[in-house]
Amino acid sequence: METSSTQTNAASSGTARPRPPRASESLLPEGLKTALLFVLILAVGYLLLDSRRFQQKYQADMAKLSDQISKLQDWTKIGESHLTSLQGEISKTQEAVGSTKRELKKTASDIQSESAKSKAELSAAISSKADNAAVQQQVEAAKQEAEAKIGQVTNEVGGVKTEVGSVKTDLAATKRDLEGTQRQLLDVRDNLSAAVAKNASELSELRRKGERDYVEFEIPKKDQPYKVEDIRLILKKTDTKKGKYTVVIVVDDNKLEKKDRSVNEPVQFLVGHNRVRYELVINWVQKDRAGGYLSLPKDKSLSAERPAK
Repeated sequence: METSSTQTNAASSGTARPRPPRASESLLPEGLKTALLFVLILAVGYLLLDSRRFQQKYQADMAKLSDQISKLQDWTKIGESHLTSLQGEISKTQEAVGSTKRELKKTASDIQSESAKSKAELSAAISSKADNAAVQQQVEAAKQEAEAKIGQVTNEVGGVKTEVGSVKTDLAATKRDLEGTQRQLLDVRDNLSAAVAKNASELSELRRKGERDYVEFEIPKKDQPYKVEDIRLILKKTDTKKGKYTVVIVVDDNKLEKKDRSVNEPVQFLVGHNRVRYELVINWVQKDRAGGYLSLPKDKSLSAERPAK
């Protein structure tokens, strides 16, 4: 009874106890929560987009670096091949010089032997037949003939020495040509690396420079001639995994086969009697197709490497 009375008094009292907040209720307004959630979504989206852009740029930079390394290796191989050829020519020239020196030594030895023999014979003849006037005349004639022969041989030796000097001069010129060729290879490699377009954007940039004309093309089928300006292209083989191709260039009724070339690798060749330099670049290959562009000078007469006479 006392307990019931106490509960009744507590219920009838005018002061109610405050209700504690539930755990699920938030202290932030709904509008602020929505704004924070929107900002968070934007931040996450921006981070994902930025990460994707960074990954794409990284992959593009790595592909570009790989192409440049491949080109450098190809040009290095060309330079080494040319250097090996020139070294072989230099070696042959050195062997010829060595052979000429041996011939000179042998000729000089023969001259000395013949001269000593002639002097001995003259001295013996003069000593034994000095009193005979006719014999003295014969001896004098023989002496003059021997001296003439010695003079002739001496002139021949001088001519051989001149030829050796000419060979040495040619050898020095060959070395200078080799150094010049190496410098030209480096210049060509740098120029090609700076003037090759790998996509439509880079090709547009080259066009804006206005230095050359650029003709884009797409070869639709293999083993069929495809005309581009004044040349024809025949696609023979493609390797899509390695980015390789083989193409035949028909120019001036001649066929130039370029085997196992890489995508974005410049292929240069000369056209016409005046030897105008064209440049072919294949940007992509598929199973039976390929596409790229042809670079040619704006003024072919000024760009001729062998002007018409």
